[in-house]
Amino acid sequence: MSSNYKNFLRLLENWPLESSKIGRDLSQHIRDQIKIAFAKGDIPQANQDQCNRYYESLTRLSINKYGNRYKRKTDSTATGLTHDQCNLALTPEFLEALHEDEATYFQKIKRKVFGPEKND
Repeated sequence: MSSNYKNFLRLLENWPLESSKIGRDLSQHIRDQIKIAFAKGDIPQANQDQCNRYYESLTRLSINKYGNRYKRKTDSTATGLTHDQCNLALTPEFLEALHEDEATYFQKIKRKVFGPEKND
């Protein structure tokens, strides 16, 4: 097993999965991309520098380097919502309810008669 792969695995130990963000979790996406990148074994020497840059960037994100360096003076957001309210607004249940509200009258009737569709 390559040292690069071991480094990425160690990095992912500190990056938890969000069970509430199925299909939208950055941590899961990174894990999937690492599996794809290392599927054939070690990274070729030509891509070694790029692999190191990705690792360093992900490390800075995981330790919140710039968030800690440049502290925010207020907890407000552009929407005026708090951190907890933003998290609540991004739950699958809320997004599903929001999608339901955007449906046209015909789409709502169609769902009640035929059930929900993926392309709706």
